[in-house]
Amino acid sequence: MVSPVDAGDLILGPTELFFSTTDRRGVIGLGNSVFARVSGYALDELAGRPHNVVRHPDMPAGMFRLMWERLADGRPVGAFVRNRAKDGTAYWVFAMMSPVRDGYVSVRLAPCSPYFGLAEQVYAQARTAEQAARGSGNDRRGIAASGMAGLEEALCRHGFRSYDEFMHEALPAEIAARGNLVSATSPRPDLSGPIGSVLAGTALVDARLAEVVGRLGEYRELCGRLMTAATRVADITRRIDRSVVAARDASERVAAEHPVLLNIARVMGEPMSEAVAALHTLGPELDRLRTAVTELRFRISLAALYNSMVAAFAAEVVDGAAPARTLKAVPLLCDATAIGLCDMADQMREVNAQLSIVAHQTERASAALDRFRRFLGQWRLRVLRHKAGPAIGAKLDPIDAEIAVSWEWMELLHGLGREFRSGAVVFDFVTVEAQLAAITLAAAECDTD
Repeated sequence: MVSPVDAGDLILGPTELFFSTTDRRGVIGLGNSVFARVSGYALDELAGRPHNVVRHPDMPAGMFRLMWERLADGRPVGAFVRNRAKDGTAYWVFAMMSPVRDGYVSVRLAPCSPYFGLAEQVYAQARTAEQAARGSGNDRRGIAASGMAGLEEALCRHGFRSYDEFMHEALPAEIAARGNLVSATSPRPDLSGPIGSVLAGTALVDARLAEVVGRLGEYRELCGRLMTAATRVADITRRIDRSVVAARDASERVAAEHPVLLNIARVMGEPMSEAVAALHTLGPELDRLRTAVTELRFRISLAALYNSMVAAFAAEVVDGAAPARTLKAVPLLCDATAIGLCDMADQMREVNAQLSIVAHQTERASAALDRFRRFLGQWRLRVLRHKAGPAIGAKLDPIDAEIAVSWEWMELLHGLGREFRSGAVVFDFVTVEAQLAAITLAAAECDTD
């Protein structure tokens, strides 16, 4: 695990969550007590000021351009950000921002995953690109564009096809690295009244989200197993295809005496060709499924983060660290979570559709291989019945050798296909949306107490 901050930087607790809202221009509206403490500014000082009051000069401009472009498109965006406190002290956060109503909400946590180290490397390359652009006389817009291009190129060299792909991996990794530390610090099971309802509601939402996250982890593991099996079977199938040619050649040697052997050898090439075609398309479909699963994990992780922030707000009020009026931010967080649920529903449909496609392609390849097995069995029996082995001679050896190693992998492929067929992702959106509405109502009651 990477240290959350560099030596000399402000140390952030792994259970702490930062929060702020801004308008469309980036002017700060609300914040929480952690943001005030770490930044060194009082909340009254922060309100009404541009969020770049805490910007650190080491951050590449290209990263901010990338973030603002995605937010302007109505998309959430996450990034590792180095900020600077009022006294000049630096601190790192992983910031997750989403559009809501007339502005944006941002929740930040201390970086704990290995992706933080990679981000630092990528930012260094982005800064180099920006320095080169500045030296060439580019204006601020051109410098930021160069930095963004340098950042994305650097991520590509590390195996990510886009910044979004990196972000979709980074957020779940950050939350997983933290474990349930935030959730463990927020519950107050003995509480009653509106504030108790807020905390109890967030616990229920957490439980619903955790169920799906566990299921998606199984799918990622299953995708890996199926990709390995499909690659292995594809290789075996190509070799068996050569054995089909060998069987045909062998049958032609005895066609005059045993024409049925040649007929079977010719027919059994058809299911083999179908299996090869199905396996050829399985790889890209599996890649699409993995991408869809990864994005769905990101959407669920985002909802879980905002839900944890609601719980943290409530815990601050209970512990006397913040006044009840700070709970006015809860509806914004619940709105952001509800918007995310709509995206989750769309993404879940994509995952389930892709699961069906992968299952179909796997079953198609398995069925074709089964038909080939039957034809091969018939051919092999006819060789024995007609005592054609001596005439065929060494042509039998490569056929038998390939078949001997193939069936175990083919059975694995078939079994994995069945798992995908029965594995639709389900989530009770109605119940969670109702719970978010109840949390919002309870938070409003707390604010009036």
